[in-house]
Amino acid sequence: MNIKSKTILFILVFCCSMLLTFTNYCIAGIPINSDTIANIAEEVSKSVVNIDTSREIKKGNPEKKNLNLNGIEIIIPDIEPPAPGGTGSGIIIRSDGYILTNYHVVKNADKIIITLKDEKKYEGKLIAHDSYSDFAIVKIDAKNLPVAKIGDTKNLRTGDWVIAIGSPLGLEHTVTHGIISALSRHIGVTFGAAQGAFKYIQTDAAINPGNSGGPLVDLKGKVIGINTFIIGRNAQNLNFAIPADYAKSVADDLIAHGSIKHSYLGLKMAPLEEEKLKEKGLPENTPGVYVVEAVPNSPAQLNGILPGDIIQKVDGEEINDPRKIAEIVRNKKVGDKLHFKLLRNGKVEIIAIKIGTLPGDEGLTNESNIP
Repeated sequence: MNIKSKTILFILVFCCSMLLTFTNYCIAGIPINSDTIANIAEEVSKSVVNIDTSREIKKGNPEKKNLNLNGIEIIIPDIEPPAPGGTGSGIIIRSDGYILTNYHVVKNADKIIITLKDEKKYEGKLIAHDSYSDFAIVKIDAKNLPVAKIGDTKNLRTGDWVIAIGSPLGLEHTVTHGIISALSRHIGVTFGAAQGAFKYIQTDAAINPGNSGGPLVDLKGKVIGINTFIIGRNAQNLNFAIPADYAKSVADDLIAHGSIKHSYLGLKMAPLEEEKLKEKGLPENTPGVYVVEAVPNSPAQLNGILPGDIIQKVDGEEINDPRKIAEIVRNKKVGDKLHFKLLRNGKVEIIAIKIGTLPGDEGLTNESNIP
């Protein structure tokens, strides 16, 4: 082999080596090697807990069944069923024993058992919850606990690597990984409630029943989402997390105040489609959304919004999607006023509505399966 051939071979080997090095160490600016996922999981898992719940069954007089065998009467008492229970996950958000999880994990539980990474068990107490956002705070009597680091979700990108940690089907501290499949997903709309304004993080990291309340983590080891639900029991890799910055703000309010007041209008709306425009004799390019219903005794209904109205603007902002109104409402405070420009029977109406407080115990959208 002459000097020229050796030189070419050396250059090729060098380039291949540099390419491998770049691949191993420069994904998303984070050093990547065979230990990366394991190191992150090992550290973050310290602040992840397993949650087991159970409900008491009120004891009564079990009914007895009589069985007659050849003239011999046998009395068989009913066997009382075992106490129903469930499993989920959570993250430690304060070193003195405050844990954030999904409310549906601990809802209606009579007993909550928290298991830490070191397998120590504590009885937890539900001290605050917000069914509107599906978050709850559970307190255990412990000190100096490792606290989860909350990351910034503003700079997330589709395709970023993520890690999910939790207790799927009760298998504690299971680690899976994948990518962010999509950002700002709207999954189902509960109009006038936060679910309609949520912008979920979609991931293909494996999430199963029991992962709810557990963290979705970036390659810096920071929590960027709280794993909350999946779509369809037969679907694959369609998993969703609530952004961690929103979860943190809810958790802080729950710890400080015990509850949260949510803005509420009480509108059920639909996109303004061509068929509806023809029905009302309006041009195809007419902007707005169609009011299907104003909930009885809601701020919308009490201030004169009617089914059939077409909402075109809210506080001067043009509206073409019902989710836009939900988002505007979520970003306002109870008591704030909104000014609606709408079409009613071909005439323009201006209506001012003072935002009310969401009543009752709002559940999750039933368009999705909750693990």
